[in-house]
Amino acid sequence: IDPHVYPAIQQTWKVKMNSTSDSSLVSKVLVTPTVIANYFNFTKLYNLGYLGHGETIGIKGVPESFVNSSDIYSFWNKFAIVPRTGGLQVIAFGTDTSSGQSGENELDAEWSGVFAPASQVDIVFSDGYVGGTALVNNLLNYYYELYYMINYINPNVISISVTIPESYLAAYYPAMLYMIHNIMIQAADEGISVLAASGDWGFESNHPPPNFIIGTYNTIWYPESDPFVTAVGGIFIRVNQNDTVISISGWDYSTGGLSVVFPGQEYELTSLIPLTPPTPRTYPDIAFISAGGYNIPEFGFGLPLIFQGQLFVWYGTSGASPMTAAMVALTGVRLGALNYELYHISYNGNILTPKGIIQGLPAWIPITTGANPTPAHYGWNFVTGPGSYNAYNMVYDLRIYYQNLL
Repeated sequence: IDPHVYPAIQQTWKVKMNSTSDSSLVSKVLVTPTVIANYFNFTKLYNLGYLGHGETIGIKGVPESFVNSSDIYSFWNKFAIVPRTGGLQVIAFGTDTSSGQSGENELDAEWSGVFAPASQVDIVFSDGYVGGTALVNNLLNYYYELYYMINYINPNVISISVTIPESYLAAYYPAMLYMIHNIMIQAADEGISVLAASGDWGFESNHPPPNFIIGTYNTIWYPESDPFVTAVGGIFIRVNQNDTVISISGWDYSTGGLSVVFPGQEYELTSLIPLTPPTPRTYPDIAFISAGGYNIPEFGFGLPLIFQGQLFVWYGTSGASPMTAAMVALTGVRLGALNYELYHISYNGNILTPKGIIQGLPAWIPITTGANPTPAHYGWNFVTGPGSYNAYNMVYDLRIYYQNLL
């Protein structure tokens, strides 16, 4: 197994809409950010002025890579839900960009920025900055990106879509795992929420889509499994030929599973979500759009990306994480380790705060169909965790929780 960091959608975003060899995999209708925002109630937040003013979203770069900022600005202009006013900053240390242009990170910036239109988006690359073939290949660069973001940028939320097999890291490089774990503790202490894409290969990475097999099995992923990180699983959105949403379901390739490193957490033991496993640490912790389109299979393509000046389509939980990070930015407050809030919001809107139970809004959307191949069902499941969310209601509830921390 290659110990390099895996770009979670290294293959899928390279499929062009107009040149794929199998047209049955490409939706004839794009599922645009506006369609998603309307269905999941982001637009109510925008209408009330919740745009992410003063917030910063940190994007963890693929080490030894780069982005073309013009692609990101083009996407923001073409697919804006409301006019974007937030900035973009790309910070790069070192000069080794041998991994090439990162479509992964362009996707992260494009989709987080369009859903949090007034937020600053900062992408950090460590391009061989901490040495040549550094500790565990480029994992020291991976660590340094997080170190820099947390110590020097201090964003409100970080989105991670590049990931490492937990079992491999724990078995061969536990020192690196605990280096990253310690920086996640620091992030939580500083009020930074860290979200990470759960993976695109089904339960324990043993159920990959037929067009995206990476040869890694029997593992979940890190830092997704870290107790202070919120792992974002996937849902599939079906639209008709008029781009109207017909249904949503658990995405069949959303990765979920059990940690071999971390025990069950306090928030899992006291969870208000039915069927939350008490031990060990399990994920995902929330889920959002990872694939979708019109009349395509779940490993088909219908979500837009601008890369190298062209329109591409993609699938993967790599998109679910930045969209959910944008939702967190819209709260306008520093929430820290998000799982302590999420697992204490019930399906009917009861919020268990440090000051007692307060009635909020029903923010969760339980997902009861789909399989990875373990089935999605009411309550916590290995496809979507507690489920997906109504963005307005979730922001409302998260703000209530925050206000009752003070």
